[in-house]
Amino acid sequence: MTNGSRHAINADSVARHTLQNGATLLVYPNPASPSVAIGAYHAGGAVLETRESAGLASLTADALNRGTADRSFLEFSQALDHVGASLSFHADTEYAAFGGRALAEDLELLLTLAADALAQPTFPEDEVGRVREQTLTVLAHAEDSPGSRAARRFRELLYGPGNPNGWPEDGYAETVREFEADDLRTFHARAYAPASMVLAVVGAVDPMATRDLAERTIGAWNPQRDAVTPAGWRQALDAADAPTASAEAVRREDLTIEGKTQTEFLLGWMGIRRTDPSYYATIVANFILGQLGLGGRIGSNVRDTQGLAYHASSYVVPGLTRQPWSIRAGINPANVDRAIEASLHEARQLAETPPDDEELGLSKQALIGSLPLRLERNDGIANMLLTMQRYGLGLDHLGVYADLIRSVTADDVRDVTAAVMSDPAYTLVTAGPELPTS
Repeated sequence: MTNGSRHAINADSVARHTLQNGATLLVYPNPASPSVAIGAYHAGGAVLETRESAGLASLTADALNRGTADRSFLEFSQALDHVGASLSFHADTEYAAFGGRALAEDLELLLTLAADALAQPTFPEDEVGRVREQTLTVLAHAEDSPGSRAARRFRELLYGPGNPNGWPEDGYAETVREFEADDLRTFHARAYAPASMVLAVVGAVDPMATRDLAERTIGAWNPQRDAVTPAGWRQALDAADAPTASAEAVRREDLTIEGKTQTEFLLGWMGIRRTDPSYYATIVANFILGQLGLGGRIGSNVRDTQGLAYHASSYVVPGLTRQPWSIRAGINPANVDRAIEASLHEARQLAETPPDDEELGLSKQALIGSLPLRLERNDGIANMLLTMQRYGLGLDHLGVYADLIRSVTADDVRDVTAAVMSDPAYTLVTAGPELPTS
């Protein structure tokens, strides 16, 4: 069994197969469930964009099912609705992805529709226009949201304008507004290729029958001649992972949004990759700092003890490229500087002094104990299989995860915190009403 989970997920129970077009298939039979979940990732993320085309990857993924060579958008949607299934596509910075759920007997339909959308989307002009307008509405809403504005500007400052990690996945209104259907067709032809795909299927399925079905659907997808290769995708990721020059001083911007009463701030540093050996110590440290209980040390001090924030916590973002380790809070504008200083105090304290045994033990217990909950549903298992594949963790990773967390020492927690948060040149963005002058 897998650390308390009723699912024995390992190299013996997960069937792995390379399809004829190079896609990787992972199948985990779960006969206790009458349903099936599929999930996949592949090249097609914003790392293949330019700053001038920011948002193109996301818009392309959103429009994949809006019309194909075999189906209109209405026919595509009705096929899913008829059996109560779901299938959606999206793209983030590092990769594009899709996921779906259905009864096990409708797996063929899910894979057929996924292959249809991936291999032969037509991007009808009218449908692209609708998706574009929906995206522009989302961007306009984000422009009026202190949290969204702070998050966007934080990444821009942290990564700089030339790194796709530094611009929003949905793009900017000025770039999205210019996209036409031909832009999506061109991006799809270049960025979508099965050789970079990993597909996971979990549920009441037979591995051999699923392999044959996947070959007839996803495996029949042949890419454009000039489509990105796995090596090309890796090069794009490496370019987005270029070392960021360390700032010599704090980078701070205060954004004023009219009509708001609460200020949101985002403060952080460049963190590590998910594949870094110190990742497990980092997530334990982050749990202590901003997740344990109702927000870890930061929540306890900044929100509960001092009453400076409505919410306060910290976050570590996993990725193939280096991602931020950040502190976020929502505060009364009058308390901004005090809340920032209190948050920094907690970060510096953990960077200087190891946690005690109780705090360390509770954090480890929570991180280990939450894993089985993520594996209670087929889609959770599928996502875990994709995570293990994406980061090269191996299919036996779940069997060693608890030991990796248990092996983290108090000194490890202090050291990984110090390696990131002792840097005085942090990046800070506040967004909300005009701040009072001191």
